[in-house]
Amino acid sequence: MRERMTAVRASVADIVHGTYSEEDGHHVVSPQGVELRRVVLVGFIVRQYVGQGGFVIITIDDGTETITAKSWGETQSLEQVETNTLAMIVGKLREYEGEVYIVPEIVRPLDDANYMTLHQLERYRAIFTRSGISTPGETESMDDVQETLKPAKSKSSASTKKSKSPGTLSTQILRFIQENVSPDGVYLQDIVSHFEKQGSSKSAITLKVIDLMDQQKVREVKIGYY
Repeated sequence: MRERMTAVRASVADIVHGTYSEEDGHHVVSPQGVELRRVVLVGFIVRQYVGQGGFVIITIDDGTETITAKSWGETQSLEQVETNTLAMIVGKLREYEGEVYIVPEIVRPLDDANYMTLHQLERYRAIFTRSGISTPGETESMDDVQETLKPAKSKSSASTKKSKSPGTLSTQILRFIQENVSPDGVYLQDIVSHFEKQGSSKSAITLKVIDLMDQQKVREVKIGYY
């Protein structure tokens, strides 16, 4: 029995702005260098089309870009999701005439907008981990995300208190971003390289960037830039 591929959390922009290839199987390499074959997305269903012969298309918008999910024959899961509904979509990537789309396996409506934030935090962890950085609390299911992030909240709170002290890594990273900011933002790799030279580990630096985003002290201007 063939082992099922791990679903990687991604944003729509990771797919749309990535490079599609069928060499060694259908996949997209995201701008961060993450290989995406089977993905998890969280976004709003903004459009639905039901055609003949059980052909259904839905358009997903997660705030970064839009992408379509297409299904032939097995339409029940797509027809059950109404437009303007927040949903989690799991599926494989395919391409036709220059358009990359999703062949959905799971389309699950979500009733809490916080899932979008949870998904993005896990996406960042996936990017760092698949770039060779190990981070705690990696998960694959939405239920696991909720359980993992419960203790992480208290850690984040502790991090927030610590960051008030001058000279902490969080404070230094925030200052570095402020002093080097440009219209395009500051590249993540530049942040990592700068603080690695000062003795901090790559995982510690990237996790502090996540903490700063969680505290809404920094934001991602575009993919990989803050």
